[in-house]
Amino acid sequence: MHRETNNFHLPVGEMTVTLDDVSMLLHLPIVRQFCPNAPLDNVGVVAPLIELLGVDRAKATAELTQYRGAHARLSWLRDLYEDCCETK
Repeated sequence: MHRETNNFHLPVGEMTVTLDDVSMLLHLPIVRQFCPNAPLDNVGVVAPLIELLGVDRAKATAELTQYRGAHARLSWLRDLYEDCCETK
């Protein structure tokens, strides 16, 4: 598979797997949006950061306030992960 094109290059030619192919092979109906993506506010994001990542409320709120929205930097999340790995 070539990651640049998401195509499989076979001796007989090139093949691309589509959503319809997956539906047919796995017998999954595709009738609506798979993952709803409702916009979140800061309050809706702080709770998962606390519950799932173990971040204290002040640290989570500071990160969200710094970037004025329900966003956390990937570098911040990476630092949390590295700190967690070091303590175990």
